[in-house]
Amino acid sequence: MAVALSVLLAVMLAGCSSGSVPSAPASPTTTTVTTTPVSPTTVASSGNGQGSIGYDTNAAVSYAVGAQPTNWDIHSAGASPWYLTLEQVLAQVWPSPFYVTTNGTPTLDTSLLTSAAEVSTGPETIVYQINPLAVWSNGVPITYRDFLYNWEAQSGQVAFQDAGGTRYTPLDEAGYDDISSVTGTAANPRTVRVTFSSPYPDWQSLFSYLMPAQVGRVVGFDSGFKDPVADLVSGGPFLVSELQAGYSLELVRNARYWGDPANVSGITYYFTSGAAEVENALNAGEIDLATVQAGPSVFKQLQADPGLSVRAVASSFYEDLDMNEASGPLASPVLRRAITMALDRDSMATQLLSPYGLAAAPVEDRVFLPGNPGYSDDGAGYDKPAPAAAMHLLTANGYSLSGGVLHGPGGQNPGGQNPGGQNPGGQNPGGTNPGGQNPGRPVSLSLVVEATDPIAQQLAEEVATACAAIGISVSTVQSGSSSGDMLEAATAPPLPAGWQLAIELRQVPAFPSEVAGRYAAGGRFNQDGYASATMNALLAEAHAAVPAQYASVFHQVDQLAWKNYVDVPLVQVPVVVAVNSKLLNVNVGPFLGYVAWNEEDWGFRAS
Repeated sequence: MAVALSVLLAVMLAGCSSGSVPSAPASPTTTTVTTTPVSPTTVASSGNGQGSIGYDTNAAVSYAVGAQPTNWDIHSAGASPWYLTLEQVLAQVWPSPFYVTTNGTPTLDTSLLTSAAEVSTGPETIVYQINPLAVWSNGVPITYRDFLYNWEAQSGQVAFQDAGGTRYTPLDEAGYDDISSVTGTAANPRTVRVTFSSPYPDWQSLFSYLMPAQVGRVVGFDSGFKDPVADLVSGGPFLVSELQAGYSLELVRNARYWGDPANVSGITYYFTSGAAEVENALNAGEIDLATVQAGPSVFKQLQADPGLSVRAVASSFYEDLDMNEASGPLASPVLRRAITMALDRDSMATQLLSPYGLAAAPVEDRVFLPGNPGYSDDGAGYDKPAPAAAMHLLTANGYSLSGGVLHGPGGQNPGGQNPGGQNPGGQNPGGTNPGGQNPGRPVSLSLVVEATDPIAQQLAEEVATACAAIGISVSTVQSGSSSGDMLEAATAPPLPAGWQLAIELRQVPAFPSEVAGRYAAGGRFNQDGYASATMNALLAEAHAAVPAQYASVFHQVDQLAWKNYVDVPLVQVPVVVAVNSKLLNVNVGPFLGYVAWNEEDWGFRAS
């Protein structure tokens, strides 16, 4: 079994604070579950890992994650601050029909399903065949009823109600709101028929982290998943066995799992509050694995540890310069274009990525990562700064530069005849008072930057320097909390009223249709106020496309976003993954930004 498909911005990294992995509480609050241990000390891998390596099946992995969740339902809007931790924990607990491999390819999880296929296009209909051996860890079979519940809870339809008669509040409804029905029968409960009211080409992204309906309908979707031991009934190779509040969560092998047993006996997730804490724990050998925020000094320090295997990855997350098009000076496409032209995106990429030996290239495509078949370098014309050309564009459109300060277009002072008149002392000749341009207001902009995002802070200086070269003053406004997490929520927090520029984290999506929420007029993640009939038409075309058409139509989407200067993608976010050099089969992919997708394959070689 592998990790579910994330269709949202996810929390990724630990932030900055001091310390080490906290000591276990003297009298921890714990809840436990009993599981049947695997008896042999070693086993030759038959389905997991590499070849016929013998693994120590009694060994366990220790893993650093972020803060402890108080809501363990990854699909609930209320759980978004802990999205990454939930992805890590649930990757091997709540099953998913498809997972994304390290190269971004959706792959059927054959432990859960024997097949999933589109059987009709009018209307679009998908039939899932559930593995007849698939059961939850309490012995209840996994059936169409689980798919039905997961659809109802995330569909956004008011007709469906949570436990207690309240409305469901899912984190995201995309795709689920296109489904008209999910059906099955008591006679054939392992067959699920999903019918769409409108086509959804990325249907493989749906039903990830499948929730057990037997639990959700009783405890409630939005606030019922409070006890991970009792509520996170497992449909994967591991189950939650113990929570030590504020300290750790332990997973052990699921004795009822029908697939190949995991190579390790369990995984302990340690809740941590900062990167320094994680680094110290790695160096001390207290944990086996962690993904930490990239920094040149941190990278070198971890690389110097002979017990660690350390690598840097240019993740699918990237920093994006957003511009408020709904109101204020950036409603002008001329000004947005000039700022885009003035930026030195090459320099940004070199400074941020080259210390890790990563390709120092700015983000050129909002939809596909480099190496993906659909990738195109649509933004390559804006890699290098062109302040002279930007200034020419501005002056040609009524802007003026005075004393190094850019002024917006002013009002026309019409020239006209000053008629002469007879003065008793002589003739006052009439003459022409030539008309001219009154300079407008100086152009000064505010730039909102997440206080706990050091990469955005660094880029903000680059943006301010580029804008200064064309006479624009930029002042930085800090936003967000000081919790120490670089990425706190799965969804971007609302920008403050009156914002003008902002540096925000975006993600090149695993599934291209996710970009609709950013660039459709009124889209869920469209904070810039961008609205274009042409873009809406392209996105509608993409919504009805088949995957073979994706590269072409989304190439047009990205090109139009560059042409309209909607926002400016800057540079991918580098992350550092450090692993105990004795831990095998840990594979990192940029689409994931983390490593939990194949935890059942991890293993320590038997001595």
